[in-house]
Amino acid sequence: MAGKALLSVGLLAGALCCVQGQFDYTMRPIIGILSQHPPDSILEGLEDKNYTSYIAASYVKHFESAGARVVPILINQDDAYYENLAKHLNGFVFPGGATSITNSSGYGAAGAKIYQLVKEANLKGVYLPLWGTCLGFEMMTYLAAGEEKWLASCRASNKVDPLTVTKDYMDSRIFTQMPDYVIGYIRLLNTTVNFHKWCMTPENFTLSGLADEFKLLATSFDFDGLEYVALMEHVALPLFGSQFHPEKNQFEWKDDEKHDAIPHTPQAVGVGQFFANFFANQARHNSQKFPTEEEETAALIYNHQPFFTQGTSGFVQAYLFR
Repeated sequence: MAGKALLSVGLLAGALCCVQGQFDYTMRPIIGILSQHPPDSILEGLEDKNYTSYIAASYVKHFESAGARVVPILINQDDAYYENLAKHLNGFVFPGGATSITNSSGYGAAGAKIYQLVKEANLKGVYLPLWGTCLGFEMMTYLAAGEEKWLASCRASNKVDPLTVTKDYMDSRIFTQMPDYVIGYIRLLNTTVNFHKWCMTPENFTLSGLADEFKLLATSFDFDGLEYVALMEHVALPLFGSQFHPEKNQFEWKDDEKHDAIPHTPQAVGVGQFFANFFANQARHNSQKFPTEEEETAALIYNHQPFFTQGTSGFVQAYLFR
């Protein structure tokens, strides 16, 4: 089968490039996930509300399920904090959420700095991948378009869909590494779930100049039939973004009228797991590490305990930081 053959070839090529020294490699990838200011819904059920940022635990579990470890990235820190992480982490993730993607928020300001550091590292020959999901995808389009918003209002919250792939979708790192059966799931079944009110239309993707830098790989449609970009990757650098939420298929279980579209079928779980595996493998191509074991241990998410937040928010669990 073509997809499986390409997957094997891709893995072999990755192994060979490491042997030949073209890329460094690690079997202990550590991925940094950007936090954001917690909404009232998350803090509502807590006696102590003195927290300044959070990360939904589903993102942490998502990448842990692929054999990676996670470092929470705090907001409202000085430049030296983010510069230090960019030298020691193996990849970055901009998660979804509900805050500003501009520098008016801690998430937006930190995201802009990280995006700059990631691009600079890659241009210097350091393979440092970045993934953006939902709000993170939107922030990537904003930053890549020169900090201009090209998003259109849309209705795609609590909506599950297959993806409509582009003509040259197989000319991409994501799909050449995706097994044939997963490609079938993603194209034919309702396996990608969306929770967003802003969309990047294909027209704006071109007008903004994003098409000169990123490949549009797949689209989806909102409740009114508006087509929007669902999946993209950079033409040369390891920068990837999905408007849908791969992590929710496995790890989010709220089943009210605002969240009941999340698919938990074996096929949907397989799709979610593929994206976790894909990005963890991207992070393995970076061999950066913390200077000491003590510094690494102090940075990891294991120093924090997740709170049960399903009663008030759309997340089963969330990590909260002061």
